[in-house]
Amino acid sequence: MLPTTSGNLIVYDRDCSMLYDRLKPPSGFYRIKPKSELEPFLVFCDMSDGGGWTVIQQRRNGKVDFNRDWSAYKDGFGHFKRHNDEFWLGNEHIYALLREGENLMKIDLMDWKGERNYAMYENFRIADEEDKYRLQFGMYSGRAGDALSGGTNMADQWSACHNSMQFSTRDQDQDRYQQGSCAQENNGGWWYNRCHAANLNGKFYRGGEYKGKYDNGVVWLTWRGLWYSLRHTAMKVRPLFFMDSLGSGAGAEE
Repeated sequence: MLPTTSGNLIVYDRDCSMLYDRLKPPSGFYRIKPKSELEPFLVFCDMSDGGGWTVIQQRRNGKVDFNRDWSAYKDGFGHFKRHNDEFWLGNEHIYALLREGENLMKIDLMDWKGERNYAMYENFRIADEEDKYRLQFGMYSGRAGDALSGGTNMADQWSACHNSMQFSTRDQDQDRYQQGSCAQENNGGWWYNRCHAANLNGKFYRGGEYKGKYDNGVVWLTWRGLWYSLRHTAMKVRPLFFMDSLGSGAGAEE
């Protein structure tokens, strides 16, 4: 956990970047406390790639079912013991982590040949539950393409841009798709439009290319397309203006 003490009071770090600045510990699971009124909760801190990343989502092996209901996505689910465990941190925890300040989201991707890629978004944040955890993000950078904005095609952007979308699960449908439920078709909770260009909480298919009635794999359209399901993904955040001790800044590639 590595909290500090002040008299008899235990003080937890606000996020993994604060923990990194204070102690520079190895990557692992630690308890943080973004707000004073919250109970501390467990997160995976990625101290590589410049350090200080708080991981909110991870896919590694398909052992965790991401086809969950609203309550599960609100509270979080998965395994929180080993570095390669799969999990969703929970929308309430993500909201608490990102609701103040300027943040940088980095999305790490890996295909079944071991090739890696990434996408980064400034000012990534979500609204509270009353607004159904609506997604907002700013400028994109990276090499995997801007799938969260729907890609480069204007028609795709109109139907698949995830910015300003509310969160949907199989039992709560907030998408813009009139012919059905994107969450039910795509086997995961996400900020669906009609339906997606990114589906990182989708069904885990082994081997990459897959076939099915729906493009419901672990998808990043602008890199491997809708019919390729990725092997590894991680969504991780830290302050936008974070600088590690070596001065590599907020864009180092893993």
